Amino acid sequence: MISLPSIVLIDDSKDDLNMLQDSFTRMGYPCLAINYDGNDPNNLSGINHVNLDVIRPRIVISDLNLQELSHLNAKQLAGPIENILRALPLDGPFILYFWSRNASTVEPVLDTIYDRNNDIPYPIYWGILDKTLFKSGQEDLTERVRALTKESSVFAALCGWESRVSSAAQKTTDSLFSLARATEPKNLLDFRTRTTDKLQSMIAVIGNEAIGEENAAEEPETAVELGLAPVLHDHISSIGNNSNASGWKDAAPSLGAKAHLDEEIATKLNSFCHIECVNHDYPKGCRGVFLEIATDIKDDPKKREKLESRLGTDLKTIIEDEFLEQIVKAAKRPLVRDATKLGFVEISAECDQAQKKTKLHRYVIAALTPLNYTLEDTESFNLYGKQNKKSHNGIYRVPDISIDGTDYMLQLSFKYQIGTLPHDNSWLGIPLLRLRDQIMVDISFNCAQYISRPGIIAFK
Repeated sequence: MISLPSIVLIDDSKDDLNMLQDSFTRMGYPCLAINYDGNDPNNLSGINHVNLDVIRPRIVISDLNLQELSHLNAKQLAGPIENILRALPLDGPFILYFWSRNASTVEPVLDTIYDRNNDIPYPIYWGILDKTLFKSGQEDLTERVRALTKESSVFAALCGWESRVSSAAQKTTDSLFSLARATEPKNLLDFRTRTTDKLQSMIAVIGNEAIGEENAAEEPETAVELGLAPVLHDHISSIGNNSNASGWKDAAPSLGAKAHLDEEIATKLNSFCHIECVNHDYPKGCRGVFLEIATDIKDDPKKREKLESRLGTDLKTIIEDEFLEQIVKAAKRPLVRDATKLGFVEISAECDQAQKKTKLHRYVIAALTPLNYTLEDTESFNLYGKQNKKSHNGIYRVPDISIDGTDYMLQLSFKYQIGTLPHDNSWLGIPLLRLRDQIMVDISFNCAQYISRPGIIAFK
């Protein structure tokens, strides 16, 4: 599916909407113009007649008086704007501008919207495009549009980077197409047939090489995207050679100087770099996935005993001896142990993907432990800054992470490993997160070091 433009224009007047869209078009900025429809009772937001699921707005420009009210009341004007902002998928940074003749009314409307709503995303920047000035010729709308994206330096830098990464993906597609392009075609049909055949063959070979023919037949999307990834990464890595360095410096003036991070920001950045929260239907065999031990295994004594016999000790001992003994005082340990989620992390080597149709996945035991504890009758405590305290060298601690507003430590133990087929193993419960590739490389390296430690017999 082709992504639609990230600039959204909204107005109930077709003429005013066309005027605004024409200015963006002359600048070469693709945009989606939506004619607001407030007369349809089934169209609650006034813009639901457009498929909003395929857009990710970064710039939203809307008329202020969408109901053509004769008396401009901030509370009445705010209603339609609220519905629009709630309907748009505003998950990332965006700037909000109002295309209006009533510039003085904009700020009271925004105050009304955010005073009475806590579920509407805040813009990183907002401003006004005064219809009166543009229609009278006092200001050039095209020049104003040119400057609009630069008014927030942080926004401009982030969107500039986003655009360059998108260009890297297009370069990847272009380079593949250039290899398949038929030379000296006889006619249109000959070009289409020969080029399509070449593309199909090349895509198949790329996917087969990435994860093996048998696996590619079962997961074609994964196969092709993994196969194209190295070329895409190479194009992305060359971004720095062509980018405007001053844009990032303007966006973050402290670049190049030591910056202080508090614990909250640090855990969020660790999460951004190292983990991806996943849905419960995420594949259990994916490299880096953390699977909590199935609830019925923990609750059923017979099933739990079977797992513990495989591991060689009980779960309580594993949690305490492997993960908590060095970082939690004995008196507090039961509380922390009960809050800890024990599970498995898939750490199979990437090269295993292409070897066989049936891959025996390798899992190590892992523990997800909250860092903050609030108690009623005793002093509260936290477990930040314990990275260097480990029960043995086979423990790997991921930098502290944040999941749904709760800070956690995630520890892996290379001492306990199992090989299994995920779809046949009842011990593996729901996926909670996936460790990203960069940290998985470090985990794999540390695991290899641990299991290859030399040992000798010495007589003295």
